[in-house]
Amino acid sequence: MNKIDLTEYADLLLNAALYKCGNIADAQDLVQDTMLAALAAMSKKPINDPKAWLMTVLNRKYYDLLRRKYNKPTVSFDVAEDVPNDCELYEAVEKSDEAEDVRRCLAYLTKLYREVMVRYYMHGEKVRDIAASLGVSENTVKSRLDAGRKRIGKEFAMENYTKQSYEPENLWVTCSGRGGLDNEPFTLVGDDKIAMNLLILAYEKPVTVTELAKAIGIATAYIEPVVDKLVGGELMKRVGDKVYTDFIIYTEADRTANTALEKQIADSIYKDVWAIMDNGLEELHSCDFYKRQSKFQQVKLDSFFAVRTLQHAVIGIRDEACGGMPFEEYPDRPNGGKWFAMGSRYAANYDYGAQDHEYGKYYISGEACSSHTVNCDGYEQIKNFELTICEYNTLLGGTQLGMRNVLKRRMTDTEIGQMLYAIHSGKEEQIPVISGACFENFDNFIERSYLAKDGERIVCAVPIITEKERFELYDLSEKYDNIIAEKFHDEFIKLMKNPVKLPPHLKSVPEWQRYMECCSTVSMRIVKNALDSSLFPQCADYPAPAVLISVRED
Repeated sequence: MNKIDLTEYADLLLNAALYKCGNIADAQDLVQDTMLAALAAMSKKPINDPKAWLMTVLNRKYYDLLRRKYNKPTVSFDVAEDVPNDCELYEAVEKSDEAEDVRRCLAYLTKLYREVMVRYYMHGEKVRDIAASLGVSENTVKSRLDAGRKRIGKEFAMENYTKQSYEPENLWVTCSGRGGLDNEPFTLVGDDKIAMNLLILAYEKPVTVTELAKAIGIATAYIEPVVDKLVGGELMKRVGDKVYTDFIIYTEADRTANTALEKQIADSIYKDVWAIMDNGLEELHSCDFYKRQSKFQQVKLDSFFAVRTLQHAVIGIRDEACGGMPFEEYPDRPNGGKWFAMGSRYAANYDYGAQDHEYGKYYISGEACSSHTVNCDGYEQIKNFELTICEYNTLLGGTQLGMRNVLKRRMTDTEIGQMLYAIHSGKEEQIPVISGACFENFDNFIERSYLAKDGERIVCAVPIITEKERFELYDLSEKYDNIIAEKFHDEFIKLMKNPVKLPPHLKSVPEWQRYMECCSTVSMRIVKNALDSSLFPQCADYPAPAVLISVRED
């Protein structure tokens, strides 16, 4: 008899136990004790006649039950060879190879079944005691024990470990829209490899938490809180006893599907595109808010204007092909968020700097805007005001969002924005939010051109404009992105093919997200060609991150 054959005798044993006990609860107890005894015995030697052996064990366990129930000695004439007593049984379960399998399977049961199985089999607690402790009926405990035993029986014959259990991949999560108060959805995953790989494993089809646990090679008890966090944050969705990843995930194949065509189009049109861009930049340079910026700040405005104008020109054509979505229609998320998440999946040993992955140089984020109010109550001559940092992460320079992990001391968006504004205003001592971390990180900010040295002084290199002026810049950018989109419509529309195919159960993804990778590099390929051809001299000296800060007084 082997471990798979045990389940074949379950009905036979239950019928016999019912005849002896007269009630289902004691009968199920008796059958489960018999099964556990069989598991322990099989680890020592094979059993030649399993039916007779199991019936003998059942009888012996029944007499043990009577002895405990009535506190009377009993004698059995049906003695099975090598049937362990209770002490021997638990010792065998702890030491046997068979028990290792049992414990492994127990680890992957969900809490509903795992808790009663561990208490009953590992700690020897009785059904009535477990029921009283959990506040459920004895029949409920029995039902869970039965279901748990059946699940373990099935799992004995299965090997479900996946690559995620020994070579975890990377999943970098971002979003379109407004993040939550705690920067969700980014903070729901961050650098957590477990969360990343659970999301990957639950993408293609809905799966149970137990299946996720087995696939990743971590006990369910440790997986459940992570899954609960992802479900609560709306990166996962729960349906019945299964969960699935509820946002689009882009693979290497998705990212590379159109890169050759994007390069071809960018190479063929960049000179004509930049002739239009020069007109826009010239008009930008005539704006009063541009003129009052330092040379360090003017470069950022040039970069921001060029990146935003090109990106919106391409997005306009993309939305024509697949339908866009206004921000108002984005779903409301927990903690004040309003976003659609998206993820990029990379192999464990992925070399981001390899020549084969050169398209990564041309990655462009959506415009990230983070706003916060600076409370200056109690400070003379300073009103409360709102700061908004607007930025794109591109080859022209990494944004402050990307630099946080390299800072000597971590800083929040709020601390970074207020530091830059305080240095710009020259009133650092009156701004109540400057922390010691700022001074320790000056070298990092100078390296990334958020700060600059002007002789002996440290100056703010990020442009500071009013909220009204920011919207003037947006209007000017829109004027020229419409000109570019109209003139190069036929070229851009060619890119709108090879959209990402979604798993059939995934219904929440907006259509435009399927087309994002169709045109994800063409904008920055045009910019790079302009830089290399000296058509964009203002930003030729890297870094020139596309970033600005707008200020609105209360």
